[in-house]
Amino acid sequence: MSSWVWFVVALVVVDLAVVVTWFALRHRSAAAAVNREPGHAVDAETRTEVSALVGEHRTAEAMALLRRRTGMPLREAKDTVDAMTDGARKSRHHGAVSSRADHPGAA
Repeated sequence: MSSWVWFVVALVVVDLAVVVTWFALRHRSAAAAVNREPGHAVDAETRTEVSALVGEHRTAEAMALLRRRTGMPLREAKDTVDAMTDGARKSRHHGAVSSRADHPGAA
């Protein structure tokens, strides 16, 4: 056979592998969404303590506190603390920007 026929055959095989992988990942993520537990509720006191730990850059302790008080799995606790860390960074950055805007003469 000529080389272009082998190229077409290889292209079809690669395309088939991509489609099969896509369907498998789609099915796995759909199954995970169905089996996912609802989020764990965090009370105000725990949220305050976790925020304080995040403010002190003690994220491991914040995750441990969340897991101990709510029964969250490690991944969910990490995602929650990461979201709080990102929120704290954004609020500090926003505060810094607004304070410079309030005082135009300040460097």
